[in-house]
Parts: sequence; structure tokens; C-alpha cells
Amino acid sequence: MSNRLLDRFDLVLLLVLAVIVSQALVDTRGSVWGSFVTHSVTGIALVVATRASGARRRARRILDVLVAVTVVSNLLLLLPTRGTTPISPDVVQPEGVWLVAALVLPVIIGRRLLQHQVVRVQTVLGAVAAYLQIAVAYATLFQTIDGTTPDHFFGRQVSTTVYTYFSLTTISTVGYGDFTAITDMARLAATSEAVIGQVFLVTFVALIVSRFAAGPGRGAATGAATDGVTGAGADGAPDAGS
Repeated sequence: MSNRLLDRFDLVLLLVLAVIVSQALVDTRGSVWGSFVTHSVTGIALVVATRASGARRRARRILDVLVAVTVVSNLLLLLPTRGTTPISPDVVQPEGVWLVAALVLPVIIGRRLLQHQVVRVQTVLGAVAAYLQIAVAYATLFQTIDGTTPDHFFGRQVSTTVYTYFSLTTISTVGYGDFTAITDMARLAATSEAVIGQVFLVTFVALIVSRFAAGPGRGAATGAATDGVTGAGADGAPDAGS
């Protein structure tokens, strides 16, 4: 069965931007509707990104099940109940599993981009999407740390929208200072994002953009060497095992 979403990194970038917007504007803590909206958008983005990156069929199926279970669980919480105590949306938010998926996704996208024989616009868009996905992953990591450690990440409980805001200002090294990581674990996570984000930007993204600016000739020559390792075809399709 063909994968029609393969290399559609324009869609991936749009969905990652949609995830950032939803997580930056909607507070999911204690809000059933907020949880449903953000998890639905995030789930769709993960599903499309794995297919655009040519992930193996087994990995795609596992993620499909995870997304379906999470979205349906949040949808069930929207149904009216009688004589029962409302369930907190936090009960059906598998942050640990979402975190693993969010952290692995930039790696999967990067692996696919390195298989491109010729650097096109989709390749550049994929590199940008992977960079922004790092910020999304760290926002989830910050929230996970806050929820699993004795002390709050910022020393007090905040809206979930703050994690996305803090992640974006950290990865861009803006650092307004209105929110500051307090605990040792929080500081380690924040500084690692700043370092990884800048290293990714000045190495991987810069490499992709420079190959794109060099034109088809240089991109094809570089891709030919990659083709010998990955077994990708002339159209950049993955090998039979993908």
C-alpha cells in the first residue's frame, strides 16, 4: 500500500504550528474541552509526521492506536454524566507516552531528510518542522517534570500554556526572565533545550539550507552517497522494509 503522505513536510510544518498555537492558547489543566482539542491536534500531527517521514508500518500502527485511545478517552469525558463525579482530564493524558513520541519525532524526520537525494522545498520545510517539534517536545517534558517531581517547575503551579511559551523562548535563547526554572531537574532540562536547539539550528538546518542553495547538482551528489547506505530510490522513497 502506497504512502501518499510521504515527504509531505509542508503538512507536517502546518500541523506542528497548529500544535504550538493550541498549546500556547489553551490551558489543558482541568479543562476537558482544552484537553480534547490539544490532544486531537497533537495526535493528528504525530500521525501525519510519522507517515511523511517514512516510519515503519509497525511504528505507525502503534502510534495510531495511542492517538485513537487518547482522543476517544477525551471525547468520552465530554459526554454528559448523571450522579457521578466528573473525571479529571489528567487521568487520560498519557504524558509519558506523548513525551516519548514527541522526542523521537525530530529524529525520525531528520533521518528521512538525510535520505533525500535532492534538497527541495519539502526538505527545508521538514528541517524547520523538526526544529519546532523540538520545542513542542520540551514543552511536554517541562510539564511532565512539573507533574512528577515534588516541587513545581517554576516554583508554583502555572497554566499549561506557560510550558509552550517558556520552551519557545528557551530554544530561541530569548529568555525574557518572567518565568524561571527553579529546581535542578528543571534547570537541566531548560539548558539542554537551549543547547540542543542551537546545535540543531546551526548544524542540521544550516546543512540542509546550504545544500538547497547549492542547487540540484550538489544535492544529488550528496544524496547519491546516502542512497548507497539507505537503499532509497531515485524518487527518495524508503526501502521495502519501511
